[in-house]
Amino acid sequence: MKKTYNILLFMVLGIFVVFGACSSDASEEMPSAVSKFTTQYFPGLGVKSFQELKDGGCMVQLSGGPTITFDGDDMWKEIDGKGSVLPQVLMYDQLPTDLYEYLQATEQQSDVYEMKRDKHYYKLTMLDTVITYDRATGKITYPGAKDGKMSKRSD
Repeated sequence: MKKTYNILLFMVLGIFVVFGACSSDASEEMPSAVSKFTTQYFPGLGVKSFQELKDGGCMVQLSGGPTITFDGDDMWKEIDGKGSVLPQVLMYDQLPTDLYEYLQATEQQSDVYEMKRDKHYYKLTMLDTVITYDRATGKITYPGAKDGKMSKRSD
């Protein structure tokens, strides 16, 4: 009886070792700058998946949270809150000062669901509109205002 018990115990332990070795934590695959970014702005959310992209960047899906796309230099390109608003500290740290101040002045800093950027613009997706910031001119456009477009130029 004791011999059968020991055999079963070793088999169960062997299964745990095999399955433990096969599973990998997606966060272990991420570049350190990407890992630091996700833990800084989305603390407590685990990594659901990590995928390297053909352009040298990567995409991270956080458990119960946003999807973040990074470029080849580990800088964020897109942050999709997946129906949840993005943290204000993220916008404060990552948006141009003029754009964040515009959000504050219009009391919209807690209404951003998605952020995108490239070398030409920042684009913030709100519940029912989009705010665009032109990096070259500092012009902020807000479609949906009374005249269809509202602009602000920062000097």
